[in-house]
Amino acid sequence: MYEGETMSASPPTVISGLGLVKRVPSSEYSSNIIVKNFPLLGRLHFVKDKNGIMSLTFTFLYWVYGTWCGLWVVLLPHLRDKQTSEPFVGLYILCSVMCICALFRAATLNPGRVPLISEKDNIDTSEWEMCDKCQRKRPKRAHHCRRCQQCVLRMDHHCPWINNCVGEENHYAFMQLLFWAFCLSWMAFWSLMLHYWYYPACVTCDKSVFYIKHSIWFKYLLVLMSLAMGLFMGAGLLEQHQNLNWDRTTLENMKDPHPDIEKIRIRSEWSAYQEMCGGGSMIFWLLPCRSRRVIRPSYFYSSPV
Repeated sequence: MYEGETMSASPPTVISGLGLVKRVPSSEYSSNIIVKNFPLLGRLHFVKDKNGIMSLTFTFLYWVYGTWCGLWVVLLPHLRDKQTSEPFVGLYILCSVMCICALFRAATLNPGRVPLISEKDNIDTSEWEMCDKCQRKRPKRAHHCRRCQQCVLRMDHHCPWINNCVGEENHYAFMQLLFWAFCLSWMAFWSLMLHYWYYPACVTCDKSVFYIKHSIWFKYLLVLMSLAMGLFMGAGLLEQHQNLNWDRTTLENMKDPHPDIEKIRIRSEWSAYQEMCGGGSMIFWLLPCRSRRVIRPSYFYSSPV
């Protein structure tokens, strides 16, 4: 909800013939969602879920350790000894900045909340279905998230590591996160391999500094973390790439892991990624700070989501 906005009580509605009383939604946002406007950042979307917040915090600390150890423990000492190049260190910093920006965007973007539809909107909802949990009409490929307590357009899945759903409106930001986390993980791993097998021992390092004195343990941990994250992000990228080409979602694959060939709409990589990332030049698709320009008809929106 917006700052200062309160959830209004929903009037009871009796379902004819059943004697059941259900609440009709009277607010655009569920009680589990906070939406606030911030200067420069715009409208941010937060999910009030304790487990999700803990998972998101862990993800952030994972990035902090990878950035700190990769730079201050591995690369910068070799840069001072002129054993590595400034462009290589700059590329590591670029991947790190892009990764945290993509995490912020994926975690705070509205995933595609299904808005309340009224007769005044003049939208054909004859093929829509009624959600029995939040009592609002939704397009067929929308799903109800029990964590967010709302229906999300073309919901792929709820990701606890970003404490948010992955849906129609933030799928591109989630793919950016997978890509930049993949790049940062393998940059860290190959930096460590160069440190162990190619670079000579550090000359200018101050051995009295704690993290230099015990750097071997920090580096061993970074090897495990970067390798695990690199493999995990790579597998995620491949899975999402296939889903995009087949126009499928993770939830749809879980419900029907072996669909009939008639249900699969195979499309080209260009059209799949253009629909996900929106209009604009392809070179900007990997920038987390960009906004998505929808290129297909938004017939299911009553207002901007």
